[in-house]
Amino acid sequence: MGTTAHAEIIAIGTELTCGSKLDTNSQWLSRELESLGWTVMRHTTLPDELDLIIEELQRAAKRSQAVLITGGLGPTLDDLTREAMAAAFHQPLVRDAESLQRIEAMFTARGRPMPARNVVQADRPEQATAVRNDWGTAPGILLKVPGPNAQQDCLLAAMPGVPAEMRPMFEHLIRPHLLDSGIQMCRTVIRTFGYGESEAERLLDGLTARGRNPEVGITASEAVISLWITARAASAETARSLCTETELRIRERLGMAVFGEGDAELHDVTSDLLISSGQSVALLEGAVTGGQIAMWLTEKPATASVLHESLVLPVWEPGCSLDTWPQFARDLMTGYFRSHSCKWALLSSPVEDQQAPGGVSVRRGMVALASADELETADVSMSGNLAIFRQRAARTALNMLRKRLQSARSM
Repeated sequence: MGTTAHAEIIAIGTELTCGSKLDTNSQWLSRELESLGWTVMRHTTLPDELDLIIEELQRAAKRSQAVLITGGLGPTLDDLTREAMAAAFHQPLVRDAESLQRIEAMFTARGRPMPARNVVQADRPEQATAVRNDWGTAPGILLKVPGPNAQQDCLLAAMPGVPAEMRPMFEHLIRPHLLDSGIQMCRTVIRTFGYGESEAERLLDGLTARGRNPEVGITASEAVISLWITARAASAETARSLCTETELRIRERLGMAVFGEGDAELHDVTSDLLISSGQSVALLEGAVTGGQIAMWLTEKPATASVLHESLVLPVWEPGCSLDTWPQFARDLMTGYFRSHSCKWALLSSPVEDQQAPGGVSVRRGMVALASADELETADVSMSGNLAIFRQRAARTALNMLRKRLQSARSM
């Protein structure tokens, strides 16, 4: 099929465009298509309006080699997908005898008479193929029409909008028609902390350029930057090789900012490093993190053992300010390590709110990594939501410990 295989997804239903329901089908189908080597170029959501659906089907067929459609296959007057597919490609609707028999048999098995209106669910465009539905009443539809150019057709596949019917229909009956994309895909996700999106892109220097293979996408969530490496090639081996090469270049350029792959969480990576080194950490959290670090470290019973002990202080010692907190924390931890066996401690300061120029309120605070020999601090001041502030501060503290543990392991 060439070096690219383009697909798009059309979700039909006024309940989607008006916001009454969330379209989860398109997200799920995109993942499935990407795993088969297809590049999903567009998601479209349309109301139950015949002219709009006809127009979009015609346009989609001229853009892509595959168009997946969900919704609009029910028995009611606003279920227009069958009619739209027929009209868009100038074919009459015909009644599929086998589909009608299956629908009638399903109602009989339920001990109910089939409503007269349900016969329309057996209709399909004349040149289409009905796709049996073993999970509901609405058959799917497969229709091949002229595609983006003279050498390429477009396959349209219409499926029910109910996920419990759409997913198995795709997996068992639609997916086999999409295996000839000619493209093998490899995807790796690299997780980083410490750089913002713009700074990470600058350091990657061209690896995120549009049109590059592998493609490197950047997403940010709660101060964690994820780099999505997607390689496409004619063979799986070549795709994996391209992906691995780009991953190595990213790790080289971002260094210790890389903490994991896939869906790895920073606190889990840090816990695993503590476990593998036989070490533990104590927590003394002020209002900056407010117990967030302890909550993360105790989420899983298997990793909770890394926590030596934890204390949350809504208020530090009277008179303790951000200016005096580092020395106060240093003196406190010097005595602590004399009487406790843990090697590390993570601390967070009280919070001070200040007005920055322009009237913006800024939360000022610090976190620290302590050992018997030293105290390393980091400023985590920022404006915005308190929950986001605390999560970012907690990750900053954990990242300090994670980098120290990784450095020790590589020595």
